[in-house]
Amino acid sequence: MANYGAIDAAEGRPTVPSGAVPPPPPPSPPPPRPRVVVVALLAAAASLALLATTARCYYYYYRPPPVASSRRVRNDASSSSSSSSSAIPNDEKCATFPCQQRQKRQRDEDEDEDENEMRFYHGQLVDHFVVDDGTSSGGGHDDGDTWSHRYYASTKYFGGPGHPIFHVVGGEGALDAGMLYPFVTERLAPYFGAAVIQVEHRFYGPYRPITGREPTVSELLRLLTPQQAMADNVRLGRALKSELLNCSYDRSSTYYCPVISVGGSYPGFLSAMMRLAHPDYVDVGYASSAPLKLYDQSTDQYAYYDIVTDVAERASAGCADAVRDALREARDLIVGADSVEEAVVGMAMCADAVPGYIDRTSILADEVTSAVGFTFADFDSGYYPPGPGTGLYKACRVFQDDDRDHRNNTTTTSSSSSSPLSRVGTFFRVFREEEGGETPYEGDRDGGGANDDDDCFDLSVFLPDGENARITTSDWSGSGGGNDGKMWDFQLCTTVIDPIGFSSESMFPPRRWTYEGLTRYCQLRYGEEVTPRPYALVEDLGFDDLVGNGASRILFTNGMRDMWYGGSYTEDLSDTILALNFENGAHHSDLSHVGPTDADTDDIKEGYVKIQNILEKWLGDIKAEIDAVQ
Repeated sequence: MANYGAIDAAEGRPTVPSGAVPPPPPPSPPPPRPRVVVVALLAAAASLALLATTARCYYYYYRPPPVASSRRVRNDASSSSSSSSSAIPNDEKCATFPCQQRQKRQRDEDEDEDENEMRFYHGQLVDHFVVDDGTSSGGGHDDGDTWSHRYYASTKYFGGPGHPIFHVVGGEGALDAGMLYPFVTERLAPYFGAAVIQVEHRFYGPYRPITGREPTVSELLRLLTPQQAMADNVRLGRALKSELLNCSYDRSSTYYCPVISVGGSYPGFLSAMMRLAHPDYVDVGYASSAPLKLYDQSTDQYAYYDIVTDVAERASAGCADAVRDALREARDLIVGADSVEEAVVGMAMCADAVPGYIDRTSILADEVTSAVGFTFADFDSGYYPPGPGTGLYKACRVFQDDDRDHRNNTTTTSSSSSSPLSRVGTFFRVFREEEGGETPYEGDRDGGGANDDDDCFDLSVFLPDGENARITTSDWSGSGGGNDGKMWDFQLCTTVIDPIGFSSESMFPPRRWTYEGLTRYCQLRYGEEVTPRPYALVEDLGFDDLVGNGASRILFTNGMRDMWYGGSYTEDLSDTILALNFENGAHHSDLSHVGPTDADTDDIKEGYVKIQNILEKWLGDIKAEIDAVQ
């Protein structure tokens, strides 16, 4: 296992392959007391210095950086509007921060803080890791190159130095909408008097380590890794500890602020790993729906879609058989069509938007059934609270109801409404509605108007950016579109490998996932320079043996209606590595809701209390350790 505490003595920086990120240097000691005869002059100089410090802090932490260039072909409007609406705190707001009065921290309790306001840390390193001789790890980036890192912060409930910090870890998507987890910001933070910070994952969103151009494959291989992302979080978090919160780094100090890392799914994995790899910064790890066992390659590849099938059947009895039969027939019809266009029109898809690589009906059949699979998985992830109002239930009814027009919730006598191809088309339009798109498809179900942008479904929305993009990517649970989809696709071509296939027991056409197939895809997409390394991550971080590698104070939570629980820890590993399972929970349902409310199921209501109690006990243990040292 890697030595996480290895520090280069000359540079004070972590060494390869991974390491603890050192705190920023302590503030300089105050100057000697001035002589009386120059008090007036020094007072004036101090005033100027204070103004300079104010400007420097304002510039360093809040100035919006230039947006990285992108070749995004989808969703450009939403991304550009979000990135251009960066709000900068005004002088009055900045004046409350300790960057101006570090020794006398003040806070305006009446200030209406906007926790969803974008902030930027301009001192983030492009590359955190150096080789033993202290030189850059290569690629034309100097040791000290920095970039502007987007984050969010809330001190609305912060009780001051000595109180905890919830550090929310970003993942495989841009954080354009602000704070992610209401349970953290609106329940745990006020209960513990905690601050909340949320850090965007590097290369996701418009603010990236490489600006003004697209990163090269060599740069992504070095810079787009979980280890670099964790080092980002630690460096930024440590800076905010002193500059924003005025906390002490000294664990024996009453002003020490314990850090609780928080994340769900891939960020849940990162949250647990930050506790394991960076215990010098993270005191407690809270990991919801975190697929550690998937990433260490020990999970059955068929578990994911078998769980999706089981949950769909529980959502609507008979769903699994109905989907299985419809997809089998639809596949035969697609493959047997005279042309790709004929099959596409039969599903009310946009014929002129079909990706160019889909030039045979067999390829179309594979891509459509794959997209049905990962779209069902998306519906499954949101199946909470369970019931007929969920997207999963509606998706099931598309394949089960013979006389229901799901466009307007009315009955229909059209025989085409129950054809397998029509059901597939309706399924994707339900997906578009659930995603917040305009009400889809007002044309003829037999294909009339299929090329009308208002009436047809654009299959290319599933394409990530970049050359040789495919709908079925390195991640068979779905990569998503745009630049974020490309970055995630790349990560799963390197070290974040998730073996996910379709078994004959699932409701989807059987399809086996292989390392060889993954390698062929990744090298087609990114060149021979990219070869998946499925065991590199676990060999470096050691998360296949958390107890043996000294981990403690990690809480895993799982929804048992979430397909990711098949790759997570569902049992306690020790007295301080615990697992809570929620029978009715879906994908990190605990984090995504305020809880508990009347809308929550009993198991989730009880879970909220248990989570709070576990965190309270561990924070109490940390305080007791501090008191014992004193």
